[in-house]
Amino acid sequence: MPHSPRNMDNSLMLDLKNFLDNNDFVAMYKSYDWGNDNFRNGFRDILDLEIQLSKSLNRQGIRLEDVKAIARWGRLRNPKRISGKEIVLDQKLLNILSDEENMLLASYPTLPLCALQESITKGIGPTYFSKILLFAFPEEYGAIDTRCVRVFGKGDLKSQQHDWINLRARNNGYGWYIPAYQADWPSGYGLWIDILRFFSEQLSIRSINCPHPSAFIQEGLRSPNMWACADVQTALFAYASSIINR
Repeated sequence: MPHSPRNMDNSLMLDLKNFLDNNDFVAMYKSYDWGNDNFRNGFRDILDLEIQLSKSLNRQGIRLEDVKAIARWGRLRNPKRISGKEIVLDQKLLNILSDEENMLLASYPTLPLCALQESITKGIGPTYFSKILLFAFPEEYGAIDTRCVRVFGKGDLKSQQHDWINLRARNNGYGWYIPAYQADWPSGYGLWIDILRFFSEQLSIRSINCPHPSAFIQEGLRSPNMWACADVQTALFAYASSIINR
């Protein structure tokens, strides 16, 4: 079970509860479709990446090669431009962050993101920094990509449906992106994690089970029926995609 959300504005929580009342998270989760990943085939590429990063975490930490594999999965235009330290998130730091007594991840969810931004010097922006955490810590993290920002944040008046986060997406003529140089980065990502935590908690309270493909449970990557933050983000991405593609 992910950490509980930190203090959230009452009006935001009311909007989130209203969204939960009026949308079927199980159906949204099952409708996710990206590349080779869909519910019918068990999200096979997502599974492979989670297994890969889990092995890296158990050995030495997240590697630059792991980052490039995520970039290829996400269809980043030029993953060869990515450069930085060989180990972008050291296992020692991860051990400190996961210390149950310190509860650092619960109170400061952007800490590993800031460490990644120091380690990776070129080639990716906010979307892919968040995707690294998605695959490294699916229990506690989900990605913040342009589709979610366009629908749940700012920057696309045509697609915006909710005003949950102040992050803004832009289209420079070559596609949508999330600028790193905006006032609400990375704090807006921290709020996004609280939103994912909130939905995870509420779905559990309402006894709405997540229908994980069995391989995720067999590999120890998910707990039966429980919604990880990554699973909530999967559902919200599918919802955002349906809005943008309609």
